[in-house]
Amino acid sequence: PPQLEYAGASPVQLRFLRLHSRLATQEVSYSCRPAPEQGQPQPEKEIRFLADSREQSYAASLQGCVLDNESSITDTIFQFATEELSLLPLRDLAVFHNGDTSHQFGFTVGPVCFS
Repeated sequence: PPQLEYAGASPVQLRFLRLHSRLATQEVSYSCRPAPEQGQPQPEKEIRFLADSREQSYAASLQGCVLDNESSITDTIFQFATEELSLLPLRDLAVFHNGDTSHQFGFTVGPVCFS
C-alpha cells in the first residue's frame, strides 16, 4: 500500500539524524471544505497517523467542517513532538468516518525536523 514518502531522506540519513538529535517534530495540516448545501457541522471523524516504527500510531478526532461562506476552508494543524525519535517521520494516515462524502478534504504533510 502507498505510504508517505520523503524525498532525499534515505534510511541511512534518518539513522544519522537520530543519532545526533534529541527531539523530532512534524506538522500535518488537515483542510476541508463542506458542500454548499450543508449548513450543519459534519460529524467528527477519527484519524490515525502511523509512526515510522510502524509499531505505534497516534490517534485524534477531527471536528466536522462548517460552511462560513462560499469558499470557506477549515484548517486543523496537528503538531507532533517526541523524544522517541523512531516515531517520526509519519509513514501513513487513515481517516475513519461514517461514509459521509459531502465535503472535500486533504492533508499537507510537513517536513520532519530533528534537533
